[in-house]
Amino acid sequence: MENSKSSKILLAGTIAAYCLIAVEIIVMISPFALYFYSVYAPVLRFFASSPYLSWTTEFFLPHMVFTHDPIIVGIAYFQLLLVIGLLLFFSAAVPLYYGRFRKRGVVLFSFYAKIRHPQYLFLAISGLGLLLYWPRFIILIMYVTMLFVYYLLARNEEWRMKQEAPGEYEKYMENTPMFLPGEPGGKIYKKVFAWIQPKWLGLLVTYCTALVLSVSIAMVIRSYTVSRLQAVKIDGNTFLSVFPRPADEVRDLYQTVVSSREFQKVMAAGEQTNLAYVFPGDFFLTALVTDEGRRFSDETIERFPEVLEWHKHKFTGGLGKFFRIFGNYTKMLGTTETDYDVERLVFVRVENSRGELLAADELFGIGARRHPVLIVDVDAFDQRILAVSGTSGEHKWGSMPMPSF
Repeated sequence: MENSKSSKILLAGTIAAYCLIAVEIIVMISPFALYFYSVYAPVLRFFASSPYLSWTTEFFLPHMVFTHDPIIVGIAYFQLLLVIGLLLFFSAAVPLYYGRFRKRGVVLFSFYAKIRHPQYLFLAISGLGLLLYWPRFIILIMYVTMLFVYYLLARNEEWRMKQEAPGEYEKYMENTPMFLPGEPGGKIYKKVFAWIQPKWLGLLVTYCTALVLSVSIAMVIRSYTVSRLQAVKIDGNTFLSVFPRPADEVRDLYQTVVSSREFQKVMAAGEQTNLAYVFPGDFFLTALVTDEGRRFSDETIERFPEVLEWHKHKFTGGLGKFFRIFGNYTKMLGTTETDYDVERLVFVRVENSRGELLAADELFGIGARRHPVLIVDVDAFDQRILAVSGTSGEHKWGSMPMPSF
């Protein structure tokens, strides 16, 4: 009884911690975002402010920038596991509860005929998809932790099932693998860690080893990702287009900007920048870089006026208004491609913790801090400057650590 109670506490605590971080990607687009971040933001800011923990808030795969690199694109496809895993998880619940309802004892059909704990396996698969969609190091740490929690919970369930169905469940365990056919995890543990006694210490060492190994692999992936960013260096600034495009196009766009009087006037005031993002004007992740709203073309606004209503009022008016506006907004999704008539360049100051401007090869390093300085909107067809404006120095989420690529 005590064992069962402690397992429930363990499950509740770890799920709460994991959900607090993982749900970030959902609430960012909901009216609950402001309330959520009032609780979550201090945690991330605390980690980001520490020279020892700041790396945990960084991203190790692209979230804002798209690339043609086959390895990165291949990894991105695995984001589908988020949905696939959840569908399998709910599918595995059907035979389990059907068997319980019919009082069949040990469930031996469907997924349970192949593995003993399909629901934990499918949750792990879904969690991997979530991790690849929102790839912070801190989520990676929580994901690895959850895998070990699943193992402990599964062992606790098996202990209870052996009390509930003695003999029958032992036989089921002998003939059915725990999570994967062949039980590769168990074999690795026996060869590498089984000599460590007591067993809880062996599991702890295994967990720490898995954590170090997974973070190390993620660090390598991050380094590879940064090396594959299609950045163009021009006059002391590094230009990063969120969509792959020829370097000559980026240079032409830059010449248009620097030749404008408005741009020269602002830069003459002594503002220093070392990075510039190149967005389509209506790019949906602009808020990760600046607090300025997206720039929609006149044609898009005329055809779909809901976009302005959505962006202006998405955090006000209560749930009823939110869902009404969101319903109208979603009707236009997929009906028009991202509009390239308006090019948006966001000039950014990237500095270290001491406020010093970083060199070009350090712009995407761990712990770098970004401050948007200037936004230039350009008509992509006639190379006309539409607007040059300053910013508050923060992105839409204030000082929250956000992806830099």
